[in-house]
Amino acid sequence: MEKFKTLEEFYTSLSGDRKAQVEGIRNVIMGAEPRLVETLKWNAPNFVLDGEDRLTLNLMNKEGKIKLVFHMGATQKEDKKAHPVMTDTTGLIFWNSNIRGTITFESSQHVSQVCEQLTDLVRNWLSIRA
Repeated sequence: MEKFKTLEEFYTSLSGDRKAQVEGIRNVIMGAEPRLVETLKWNAPNFVLDGEDRLTLNLMNKEGKIKLVFHMGATQKEDKKAHPVMTDTTGLIFWNSNIRGTITFESSQHVSQVCEQLTDLVRNWLSIRA
């Protein structure tokens, strides 16, 4: 696995549908909240709001899919038995705990299909303070 030193290296390494998926997700995220700062974390794009990690892409998983992780950084202890802190009426988010959930994308077409819902989910998530 290649270890990237910069976001530019990461984005340059992408091609095909993976590139289209990542760019589509990134555009939705940055469009939903322009105050986000994009960083490199866990060898993938990470989005920080007010100094706190809130969204991270996961490209290195067993399924080989592109996933978007909704989380609250390291500021809170997760409770895997508690209800999520946000309601997701779309059913897109798989909740791992009360403060961590994941959306799995199948293709760039899938990203385009859920763009509006994803925008709303990102805005709602970022409105929740740890």
